[in-house]
Amino acid sequence: MAIKKKTQQLGEISQASLSDIAFLLLVFFIATTIFPTEQGIPLILPGATATTKQINRKNVMVITVDAAGQVFVDDQAFPLKGLKDEVKRRTGENPNLVVSIETSPDAKYEAMVDVLDEVKLANAERISIKMFRG
Repeated sequence: MAIKKKTQQLGEISQASLSDIAFLLLVFFIATTIFPTEQGIPLILPGATATTKQINRKNVMVITVDAAGQVFVDDQAFPLKGLKDEVKRRTGENPNLVVSIETSPDAKYEAMVDVLDEVKLANAERISIKMFRG
């Protein structure tokens, strides 16, 4: 006599709450994620009550960026890579030195930022940024 085994039906896992669990996980990860903030160029800008001062010409180093992105220091063409060392040398000679960065309105923004980065790497504390018409 053959014995028949009763086949037991396996229970099904309900998938009704699967979307709820996925939504809760999504909310959890969005809520706990830290989004990086982009750091800008740290500059202290003058307030509305700032006054202009007259500065002796020997205390000003003028760095000009033309429309082509070429850099000039006191009207002499200058390589961008040597700019940091030149600013360090001049600020060492004259602690009252003001570095004036003048950029053509047609120059790429990247060129002005590159010059500003070099000046900041040289630890210059007195920086003036201006757009020139020429």
